[in-house]
Amino acid sequence: MKKYVLTIGNSALSIISSTVIVLPFMFFLRISATHTVSSVLPFVIFYTLRTTGIFFIRGIKTSLNSVSLLKVSLYSGTLGSIFGILGSFLPEFYIISGFFLGLSAAWLPTANTSVEFLNIKNNLLSGKNKYFTIITLILIGCILFSPSKKSLIIFFLFYTLLYLIANSTLFTLNQYTVDSHDLEIYSSHYLGLFVVFFVLIFSLRSSRLMNNIMQFDYFIWGVLLLTIVLIVSKLFFNNAPQRNVSNLLSYISVINGALGNYLFLFSSLYVAGYYGHHDLFTRFYIPYVIGIVTSPIINKVLVKNNHQKIFGMLFFGIIIMFFRPLFSWGVLWLSITRGCLNSELNNIYMRKNNLPSDKRIWVKNTIQSTGSIIYQFIIMITGFLIVSDNNKSVKELLDITSQGIPSSYSRALMVDWNLVTTTILLVMVIFYYFFYLFSHINIEN
Repeated sequence: MKKYVLTIGNSALSIISSTVIVLPFMFFLRISATHTVSSVLPFVIFYTLRTTGIFFIRGIKTSLNSVSLLKVSLYSGTLGSIFGILGSFLPEFYIISGFFLGLSAAWLPTANTSVEFLNIKNNLLSGKNKYFTIITLILIGCILFSPSKKSLIIFFLFYTLLYLIANSTLFTLNQYTVDSHDLEIYSSHYLGLFVVFFVLIFSLRSSRLMNNIMQFDYFIWGVLLLTIVLIVSKLFFNNAPQRNVSNLLSYISVINGALGNYLFLFSSLYVAGYYGHHDLFTRFYIPYVIGIVTSPIINKVLVKNNHQKIFGMLFFGIIIMFFRPLFSWGVLWLSITRGCLNSELNNIYMRKNNLPSDKRIWVKNTIQSTGSIIYQFIIMITGFLIVSDNNKSVKELLDITSQGIPSSYSRALMVDWNLVTTTILLVMVIFYYFFYLFSHINIEN
């Protein structure tokens, strides 16, 4: 009986770890549809913390290891889901829910991946119940597509139940021994990045949802100032913390982060701007989630963490995104590819003996998040430059990215915007081929 409970708990933990970034995002975005401060804050707080939380945990003076962080993440997620239930009766509670779920989304995938590798190393890996997983994913799909206004409270009730089931695995963590936080005691560099990225992303997301031109101007000037500071710091001080990671591996991690943001941020903007918000579920969320769910199976059976296959898939998927009728298929393909690439990077980082075993996934996700955030800034700045080149105001860009029904101008903008952002991602991949194939550098060095 104890083994069965642990199997169900592991299944619930795996499901939450795979969905905690996507599902609260979607439901908090629903709440923000009225574009009021109180309705927008839950989404903005969740998204900002989810994106920048890894910098915070590596920037503060703490002895937390992956097992400790997993416990904190599960407790935070449980609290966030409970406050989400209460938010159905008093909407202000959604803000607290966004805070705790944002922390859980920032830390849970990193901590859970690290603990899974630790389990494999110590021969303590427990199985998962595939029937429970399938039934749970079907139920989540039904909640997602439910037009009922009660879908919010149903989701938070269901997610609370999942977190409570996942908490049943915590008693097994006491037998695990992991290294203390010996990569660094704390890092003012990462703490500084957390503060700067938090402010910039908060300004960006709130300006979009509130159609606030002034906040978007703050975002633009903030990015320019950040760029100058980073260039000066690199040229004259060179005080970046030592990561013991090769430039090529760091670059691939940045590509993985940029690909994630391209998929989740830009692709959703494109579908909303070209087809309308009513098509988001069928043209974006379904292929995206199917890709997430099926990528481990495809990777295990067909790809098998083959580096050249994955980048071949990535190159092909980016090309597909240039063709509008194939856009949703491109989302599916790239979602699968990113899952395979993420799996390969996890394995590579866990073999890096020059990094503390407990912190290898932390290092990988920090570099990856940096790429994701920077690419997000590139996406929004290129959108700003395109509308400016067409003699349109920033308000036009904010209206287009938040309106429910597309217009002829929004469609034209999305075509141009897709061409630019997809080309940038393609160029990043081409640079990888140049360094890897022509320089013959070993990715694991």
